[in-house]
Amino acid sequence: MLLFEALKVKQVVLESIPPLLQLPIAVTCYWLQSTEAKAKLHHLQALLLGMLMEPLHAVINCPGEEGPRAGGAKTLSEEFQRVKTATRPGARLDLDTAHIFCQWQCCLQMGLYLNQLLSTPLPEPDLTQLYSGSLVHGLCQQLLASTSAESLLNMCPEAKQLYEHLFNATRSYAPAELFLPKTQSNSKKRRQKKKAGSQSKSQVVTTSNTRHWGDRSNRFGLLMVESLEEPVETSELE
Repeated sequence: MLLFEALKVKQVVLESIPPLLQLPIAVTCYWLQSTEAKAKLHHLQALLLGMLMEPLHAVINCPGEEGPRAGGAKTLSEEFQRVKTATRPGARLDLDTAHIFCQWQCCLQMGLYLNQLLSTPLPEPDLTQLYSGSLVHGLCQQLLASTSAESLLNMCPEAKQLYEHLFNATRSYAPAELFLPKTQSNSKKRRQKKKAGSQSKSQVVTTSNTRHWGDRSNRFGLLMVESLEEPVETSELE
């Protein structure tokens, strides 16, 4: 199917996903493969937990649905509402997290457009239930603090099972470093930063040498250098 090819996801991955969540999960798989997305594990977990809101409401509002199943769904829904309310409007947000979720929203928007262009091969989700900024930001804070997604879902086994399906569908498309322990991940970042710093210094030296070898008789010769680290003296252009 052309939609799956465009989103770089295999149709078989979505077989265990409820129809209304197949497009969001396919988009999430594409988002995780993007070089622009610098998502971490808690970002992915928060997004997937937020996607449980619509299925929870469906169980709660189902006529005649009573007992432990409905009780667990209601308890989890109330916990999500508490997290959402605790994220006060105007509270200081993590800008990196906000940027990452904006990237996901852009991918979702383009995925919706493409799905409509292709005559809707996948059903469109209820966007009002799919994503809540205050909820996912609040969940991110909880997941970073100490709470695990699994412990949060223990109160509703059905939601926990659905979350596992969503997580397993996206896992194979996520970069390996997403699942590294924090110590290993931080060590890798330090090595990359050190390597980038040494490359930057080498570029400065090369640029400096290029400037000295330039023909000063050419007024515009210095403008051909890609990056001038120091201001050019007026005398050099005369």
